[in-house]
Amino acid sequence: MAYLEVTNLWKSFGDTESVLQGLGFAQERGEILCLLGASGCGKTTVLQILAGLMQADSGRVRLGGRDQDGIPVHARRIGYVFQDHVLFPHLSVRRNVEYGLRMLKWPSRQRGRRVHEMLELVDLAGYGERPVRGLSGGESQRVALARSLAPAPDLLLLDEPLSSVDQRLRGDLVAQLRSVLETQSITAVHVTHDLEEAYFMGDRVAFVHGGRVNRVDAPSALVANPATVACARYLGMGNIFALDTPAGKRLREWATSSAGTGERGGTNATHLLIRPRTVLQPGHGDARPGLRCSGTVASLRPKVNEVQVELRLAQPDLEGATIRLDLARTGIRRELQTALEASAREQGARPWILGSEGIAWLSE
Repeated sequence: MAYLEVTNLWKSFGDTESVLQGLGFAQERGEILCLLGASGCGKTTVLQILAGLMQADSGRVRLGGRDQDGIPVHARRIGYVFQDHVLFPHLSVRRNVEYGLRMLKWPSRQRGRRVHEMLELVDLAGYGERPVRGLSGGESQRVALARSLAPAPDLLLLDEPLSSVDQRLRGDLVAQLRSVLETQSITAVHVTHDLEEAYFMGDRVAFVHGGRVNRVDAPSALVANPATVACARYLGMGNIFALDTPAGKRLREWATSSAGTGERGGTNATHLLIRPRTVLQPGHGDARPGLRCSGTVASLRPKVNEVQVELRLAQPDLEGATIRLDLARTGIRRELQTALEASAREQGARPWILGSEGIAWLSE
């Protein structure tokens, strides 16, 4: 049995379409799960239901084997780090951190030790008597984290905690936050719309779309195999082609037969993805596996570490569709560079091979 079980949550506000439409996930103890998705997809609503700040229309939440329905907020042993810190401006850093401990009636000496421990943990040792009004955004967020961790919660909820922090500091704070959670073996649900933050923070990432968890996996697996059209598009992947058209049927045949991959999960697929970082080679050498096609380089756009190539495929491969590829500069050999420049200059179709590992089958 999972430590946190969220099952079939539904929630609507008034007569509008339900924000949550059967959302569910399971989480192991000590795991950091990132809820990733666009603004308004229901991520914060999930956190508020978990914390007891909002009632779901239906569904179930179990934490540590205990049904949370009917348990008041103060009895849930759940910490919550809000997007805007929500510190008490008239209290010092120390008094903010020990606030929850006072509510739980911890003895004074025990409170002092715990506050000292928490401030050291978030790298704010010596800040105890400072007023919170003079803190930077990053320091305020670390105080909020220390306050949430002080009572040793069973579950920590983080609602885009770094969104108000200066972009230059976010990378360091993400690393520090991850380190703190790992050190304390905290079970955490972290909400974000930022892919890089989710990739670094999460043991797993749950992509939320349409009121449900659309896809959940380890960060690297999610990127390598988005599995759904919505997830692939949110991750910024182009080259997504529908298979329910005459051209799509030819595309499926082209992808399976040319690459020699078989269906590889594509039997029930509705779309095909050709990853932007697919390897590209000139020519049609018989010994080289991959997707054989012909096409014209419509444009070459140099970037810092890569070259963006727009390859307009000739019929009958993809009905003249354009594939956008991001080729790493280190992977462009002289033969490929010459072929790219010649095709772009002459605007003539040439034979190419796309790496078969760049194919992914997607469903709606």
